[in-house]
Amino acid sequence: MKQIIEKISILSLSLMLVSTFAVSPALPQMVEHFGQQGYAASQVELLITITSLFIMVSLLANPLFIRFFSERSLIVLGLTLMALGGALPFLLPQYALVFLSRCLLGLGIGLINARAINIVGLFYQGKERIQMMGLRGSFEVLGSASLTILVGWLSGFGWQAAFLAYLVALIILFLFVTFVPKREMVAEEASSEKPKLTKDLLKMGLGLAFLAFFVINVNTFITIRIPLLVTNQQLGTAVQASWILGGMQLMGILSGALFGFLVGRLKDWLLPLAYVVFGLAILVVAFSTDLLVLALGAMVSGFFYSVVLNIVFSRTTEKTPPALLTLVMTLVLMGCNIGGATASILPTFLETLNPTPTGAFGIYAFGCALVSLALIVQQVRRKKSA
Repeated sequence: MKQIIEKISILSLSLMLVSTFAVSPALPQMVEHFGQQGYAASQVELLITITSLFIMVSLLANPLFIRFFSERSLIVLGLTLMALGGALPFLLPQYALVFLSRCLLGLGIGLINARAINIVGLFYQGKERIQMMGLRGSFEVLGSASLTILVGWLSGFGWQAAFLAYLVALIILFLFVTFVPKREMVAEEASSEKPKLTKDLLKMGLGLAFLAFFVINVNTFITIRIPLLVTNQQLGTAVQASWILGGMQLMGILSGALFGFLVGRLKDWLLPLAYVVFGLAILVVAFSTDLLVLALGAMVSGFFYSVVLNIVFSRTTEKTPPALLTLVMTLVLMGCNIGGATASILPTFLETLNPTPTGAFGIYAFGCALVSLALIVQQVRRKKSA
């Protein structure tokens, strides 16, 4: 029982990693409130998106933080900043203070981001690590969906109340401090010999960062475009589009639960296969003339999107020395954040290169095929050299 609670406490660190946009349901009320004070809608939207910028700032500052604080202290600090910065607008609804609180939230998420993944690699080995990595991905999706629902309910009490959802971070903090052993993290740090970042390790980190960048960029693009495809092609309503998007998130939970099984069966071939199927799902979404077919394509893309990310994080923790794990994971997470941040910019450029009905969808699908081919060639060469 103690081990189960410990695992839940470790996995709970991932519940709020993607909580940046959790308060989006309260945005219309916020636009109306701040609009009466002379703020434009774009300025109110900035309150939501500015958090992402400070997540990246926090990630970049990680090498500096670890010089002065232990990993455990940084997790405690990160969760405290998430709770404080997240919930502060409930008490201080002035625009400037809400802006500041969102910056604090971003710094807190950035501190937790890499460590919530790294700690799984530090505490567990072998098949148990693979299984925990899959469950970690499921917890991340579950947390995102749960917080969005909680915010929707709290919004009924006013936009300020919606920000109380971030107090969930205090529950996670309690679980971490109470049930995650301190001695194990210290022992891991003490045993590290502070190896240098080699050329091969840097190359691996950049490669995994690219894989994460690409799959997140495509998935975010699909998420943005599906409501437009559904309504513009008269396949269904906006409500039905939201159900499809919700289903994509649920597939992430299923993907995490099956991750250990898939790795056990397909091993190193799972990543190229995931990219192939992900690319095919993109084409299904692009060419769908039926709502159910589009929904099927979206579900499959959501499943294999999560598979790719779980592989990326699992390989990072597996192949990186503990003393360099935070540094390499930060590099990978930078790829993740850049992928999300450019999801509305890169497709616009790609559509100028391919001015056809499929637009960016076609180029993205072709990109998936190229990535998969490169991974297959790499795998074959590795087998021959072995």
